[in-house]
Amino acid sequence: MHVAILDRSWQGWTAVGVAALLTVACTVLLVVAVRRRRRHRHPAGLLAVTGGLLCLTLAAATGLLGVGVATGYVSDWRGIATVGATAVGDAPDALAAGQPADPPTPTTATAGRTWDVTVPSHSRGVPDSDTYLYVPPGYSQDTGARYPVLYMLHGSPGTGADWFTAAHLDQVLDGLIDAGTIPPVVVVSPDLDLDATDEPVDMPAPGALRETFLVSDVVPWADTHLRTVPDQPHRVVGGISAGGLGSLLVGLRHQSTFAGVVSLMPYLVPEAPALHASDSALAANEPLEVIGRTTYSERLPVFIGIPSGDDVTEGHRIADALTQQGLPVQVRDYVGEHDWATAQAMAPDAITWIVDQVGWTAPGGSTPAPTATAG
Repeated sequence: MHVAILDRSWQGWTAVGVAALLTVACTVLLVVAVRRRRRHRHPAGLLAVTGGLLCLTLAAATGLLGVGVATGYVSDWRGIATVGATAVGDAPDALAAGQPADPPTPTTATAGRTWDVTVPSHSRGVPDSDTYLYVPPGYSQDTGARYPVLYMLHGSPGTGADWFTAAHLDQVLDGLIDAGTIPPVVVVSPDLDLDATDEPVDMPAPGALRETFLVSDVVPWADTHLRTVPDQPHRVVGGISAGGLGSLLVGLRHQSTFAGVVSLMPYLVPEAPALHASDSALAANEPLEVIGRTTYSERLPVFIGIPSGDDVTEGHRIADALTQQGLPVQVRDYVGEHDWATAQAMAPDAITWIVDQVGWTAPGGSTPAPTATAG
């Protein structure tokens, strides 16, 4: 299904242009200042070094911003501001026990809201998480309604904001909900503190227990502070890349917690060095191994999205292994790279399909048994 996302990339390119002009201005002013000091026989070394560092920093920031806009990672003022705040700002204070997590700006009848909170961690090696939330249109108005939850995992590296700054998931969901394609849902997207080559699973001691954090800390936090329907039929876990692999493994291992899986751009071999240091740990997190030895006590639908820029055989091997276990699987190929722009294109299809499979209806409503489909 196509959901129209307002193209604000001009905002991103405007920011790149302004940053480039500032870099040029910095360089010109520095050259003029150094020459002036030398003409007057004043030392210019310190000025040249500090000014040069400032100009180089501006140039590097301009380059990074340009790459971010070109790849779709950031495309508008909001995305740039969110990424900047995430990089240099402090996380919000943790909510008191029992305090509801309400959006700073109320929702409307047609627009949900996104904001960040701190989810405390009680899991080894995992810091408190700057977690991004989405609540749907009407959340602030209908205070008696309860909602199903999508737990969305970012890639490696990444942050909890990525699903909203890069994939514009809030706009995708507003569109799907407004069209009546899906019921209103809540999204919880935690920062999983992933290194450049890492996955959101439990690492061997003394490594981080990110899978435990998601299941034992994030899910109970959401059920305590948000108006969720706090049971397995009303939870889905999804993710992209490292998060796509992680969501698949977490969903398989925690069928009593999650009713479905959205795995976008998964791969066959985890990259985390801590897993490669142990043959048993690596095997415990290779998807084909996990699929083959898992006991399927629950019906677990899985959506797999595969971009043409990946080795497409890997995603299809995962899908085939799941199908052989009798699970309802939807695998779709997309023209695109392993990036957030492609994830944005995948999201409406993935969410529409998985919501239909798990049978979500109106907030807090019944969950009729869905019809299994595969292919």
